[in-house]
Amino acid sequence: MASEERLRVFLDSNVWFSALYTDLKGSYPSVILKLAQTGVFDLYYCTLVALELRHNVLRKIPEKEDALNSMLEHAEKLTDVLLDLEILKKLPEGERIILSTAIYNRMDVFVTGNTRDFGYLLGERIGKTRILTPGDFLTAS
Repeated sequence: MASEERLRVFLDSNVWFSALYTDLKGSYPSVILKLAQTGVFDLYYCTLVALELRHNVLRKIPEKEDALNSMLEHAEKLTDVLLDLEILKKLPEGERIILSTAIYNRMDVFVTGNTRDFGYLLGERIGKTRILTPGDFLTAS
């Protein structure tokens, strides 16, 4: 009997940051991180996400640096990729790289709180990857 594959979830830097900022209490990003810690699904990020996240944590909540390191140790880091897809051309280059990495690595879900840049893609599927906000990810069936 083949084992069931776990959901592969790629988190944008703002989701990680929000979870840290709220001390993993009460926010949708916090719930996502806690569910992942119990093994419900696997978390992924890329080099650019890690760089953005580390920059923002050190600038805004430096006391959370150890918590950041611990969180990222429990997720898999992927190599950045930039795909030349027409649907991604509206995105700023950094956001294009981050979403391209998720799409290229066949993530089931890309979770972002960045509705300004990704708003036109929310709820859409590109290849295997569905783009959702943290709240939509937790309430999607």
